[in-house]
Amino acid sequence: MAPPAKYHGVMAVIKQRIQAGDYTVHHIPGERTLAEETGVSYMTARRAVQQLIAEHVLIRQSTGGLDVHPAYLKHANPAEIFLLYPAYPSSYLTQLRVLVDEAATRAHLALRPGQFVHWDEQVLVDVVAQAKGTLIIPYGPVIPTRLLSHFKANKVVILDGDFTDDGLPSIRLFSNRCIERVLDHLWNQGHRHIDCLNSQNHNREIDRRIDIWDHWLRRKGGRGTLRDNPAPVFTDPTVQAHQLMKQLLSNDHRGRPTAVIATTCPGAIGAIRACYEREIRVGNDISICAVNLEPPAEFFCPSITGLRTPNLSQELAQCFRWFTTDKISTAPKLLEPVGATLFKGESTQPITKEYRKRSRRSKPKD
Repeated sequence: MAPPAKYHGVMAVIKQRIQAGDYTVHHIPGERTLAEETGVSYMTARRAVQQLIAEHVLIRQSTGGLDVHPAYLKHANPAEIFLLYPAYPSSYLTQLRVLVDEAATRAHLALRPGQFVHWDEQVLVDVVAQAKGTLIIPYGPVIPTRLLSHFKANKVVILDGDFTDDGLPSIRLFSNRCIERVLDHLWNQGHRHIDCLNSQNHNREIDRRIDIWDHWLRRKGGRGTLRDNPAPVFTDPTVQAHQLMKQLLSNDHRGRPTAVIATTCPGAIGAIRACYEREIRVGNDISICAVNLEPPAEFFCPSITGLRTPNLSQELAQCFRWFTTDKISTAPKLLEPVGATLFKGESTQPITKEYRKRSRRSKPKD
């Protein structure tokens, strides 16, 4: 049997892209670009397009551009729910993407994830305007006013942040009380000198976590210092945390905290590495934890104390129900899981007399 003609392969690629929602994010390219993308000749790509037009999969616009045929859209079931998140490597973002994808599958909705680099990208305007609903994970810089207005005019939910003051429905992963539980755990272990370490680029959520630590410490009558040196946007905060902790450990041991809480998991990882290099045993000579954990923090040596990512099934289901209705007025406001599980890792241990002796013996190194 003769192998199928090459243009059939190009047709399959285009159909797959339509179903995945690619052409909601990007326009359908012309035949020459399609030829380059699929590794065929211009004539092969042209024949594939002509055949798709004949089958009412594509339609040629009056401008000469290509679009998906309305009749094909009715049964192709392309992705109409979108998740947009910052384009930098992060196990935390990957974890959130999996949670959203699983929730969309349970709701029998096709999800199209996509990344962006800055708030001025046209994709944020185009996707939000065309999608039935969009979940957006924010990053450091303030969202421009014009973009906020565009989001409010469409069905947009912010994931991992509270933008309800801006009129945007939001899902916040950790309540104030959940974050205080991490601090209470340190307090119950006898820690009274607790520093806060932040290497993450500042945003509303990071600022909230720092404020919670500050107010909690004042209320408890403890003491501590904010160690704050945010990494530039789209760079690894682990490196900055490592440097921050090295600076802290270079100080006289009498001024060191007995515990450190990092605003994020990469901050705790960088701090733990700095202790290892100074032969300071985490959990024995100093306790280190994170507000929230990322995979595979529970399997580190030592395992890291912090909040596990909560189950967002109910919150996401509520968003999806809103996405699939016609009413903008039924938008949810601030959604927050009832609770998040505190994982008590080896990186935090109770203060004992021996703990204090070891701390006094831990001299700074040059």
